[in-house]
Amino acid sequence: MQYLQHHYKTSPFLTSLFTLLAAVLLPVAIHLAPPIQGVPIGALFLPMFYVPLIALILFGKTPALAAAVLSPALNFLLSGNDQWSLMILLTVELTVFTFSIGYLREKMSNFWSIILSILLAKGIGAALLLGLGLLPQTPIDYFIQSLGRGWPGIIVLVILGFVMQGKQEKSE
Repeated sequence: MQYLQHHYKTSPFLTSLFTLLAAVLLPVAIHLAPPIQGVPIGALFLPMFYVPLIALILFGKTPALAAAVLSPALNFLLSGNDQWSLMILLTVELTVFTFSIGYLREKMSNFWSIILSILLAKGIGAALLLGLGLLPQTPIDYFIQSLGRGWPGIIVLVILGFVMQGKQEKSE
């Protein structure tokens, strides 16, 4: 853990680049798994949120925000996905999640900061649907469906938050 933090301090650009690479490749790898009952595995496990959370805990806001802002576009370009409205929605949600968790982690426990940040991100994503009509769903349907399908990913995020926080405290 200290090695990674030291490496970031000595080479922030390279560390941010590797963080971004991980943020692009992890979701691609997870999406290789077949859908479960017609639901894409990414909608269940929310892999695009993992790397920004880990980067935030390990390195701070800059690499986490770089991953949050740039990874959806790079992921979509790499995968050849043509749903640009979904890419915009994911970029907004990841950015809100990262900013929110960066702020809330200083005020409350990892559990609550992760739960509130994902709710805020999905809520703003739903509001974006209302304002821009990016997807053919109502905002309430999107909000309920994304949380209902994404609960396994939310559990993974909470576990990741606890594990990373524990490793960080252990290395200090």
